[in-house]
Amino acid sequence: MTIVPADPRVLEAWPAELASLPFGSPAFKEANQRLADEDQAACTPLARAMPTWINLTSTTACNLKCFMCNQFLDPNSPKVMMDEEVYQRVVRELYPYARTMQLSAFGEPLVTPGMDQKLDDLERHGLKLEMVSNGTLMMKESRFREQLLRCLELVTFSMDGATRPTYNSVRTGAEFDEVVDNVSKFAARRLEMPAAQRPRMNFNYILMRRTVAEAPKFVEMVHRWGGDHIVFNHLVTFHPSLKGESLNYCRAYANEWQDRTREVARQLGVSISIPPNFSDVQSPSPIAAPVVVPAAAAPAVEAPAESKPAVQRPCGPPPVKCWFLWQRVYIAPFGDVVPCCLAGMPAFGNLQKEAFYDVWNGATYQNHRKHVFTERPIGKCRTCYLIYPNAELAGADGFEY
Repeated sequence: MTIVPADPRVLEAWPAELASLPFGSPAFKEANQRLADEDQAACTPLARAMPTWINLTSTTACNLKCFMCNQFLDPNSPKVMMDEEVYQRVVRELYPYARTMQLSAFGEPLVTPGMDQKLDDLERHGLKLEMVSNGTLMMKESRFREQLLRCLELVTFSMDGATRPTYNSVRTGAEFDEVVDNVSKFAARRLEMPAAQRPRMNFNYILMRRTVAEAPKFVEMVHRWGGDHIVFNHLVTFHPSLKGESLNYCRAYANEWQDRTREVARQLGVSISIPPNFSDVQSPSPIAAPVVVPAAAAPAVEAPAESKPAVQRPCGPPPVKCWFLWQRVYIAPFGDVVPCCLAGMPAFGNLQKEAFYDVWNGATYQNHRKHVFTERPIGKCRTCYLIYPNAELAGADGFEY
């Protein structure tokens, strides 16, 4: 199959020896990855490479109603599927450069319609699939399941809690025992596959008052499943109703259980990413009353002995380097181009109004690339929970909205 560039201007930014490679070939994609790595390392405002990783918000629908999810908290949040013309533009303009596509991070990907076609397009263009799933539908019988496993490079199961009462109180609409059974079946099925074709299996876990004390037990569960990695992140309190669950308001308790989680992971050899401990354990006072928490799940919110001035974030690069602005892109159902997964991040452009290349190297993208690692990052980069992994490190801005 011969693939031609949808926008020849892209190749004008490439060095001649790279532009001479067969368009869309594995060697071409590898060269695009090298350019992206170089541009990210140099923090160049202008990106020579196209994204190496694409998220398609193929659906914003979800079969759960998790209390801390923006989809649930915003009653006006639309439940839509991706426009077909937007999808086809992504296939034409981005697939020849990228190595990985992730299905919806803002809904449950396995409710996406037309999965057979999407898997065919991935195989035809040489992309692998990533999914972040709540695990409720993962092992349901379906005629495309074997193709799904063949395309899958990484599945990340989002689970919060290691007991039925806690998990069910967070993941409303899911049943802990069923999800555990689904993940167990997937873990067994992947081990039957040849090692070179075996998809990785990661986990996301949100740290909050009701879940942090179960994090060590969750590490034990993942160890039994043979999981590859667990990412622990603090709850982002982008809605006032969530503040009572934030560990920013019970810091000593958070530090204790994060340390226990690290120790269990060390003993079992489980790979984890977990936020740094709070250095100042005197918690600020929450603005809103806490949400209802299961009995004995967490201590009462701590009240500070006295008010303290807000900690100012030090100038210079943040603790963790952003990997989005040069490598990744999120495409919303009706063509909005969004740079990352941060809740509330505005669109930088729209595919129904302009070519992707004009958005990717437009003024908004270039300004964000130019400032993200300075003392004056733009917009929501100031409060990013990925590069400032707890509210204390984010300083006066916090990572609350």
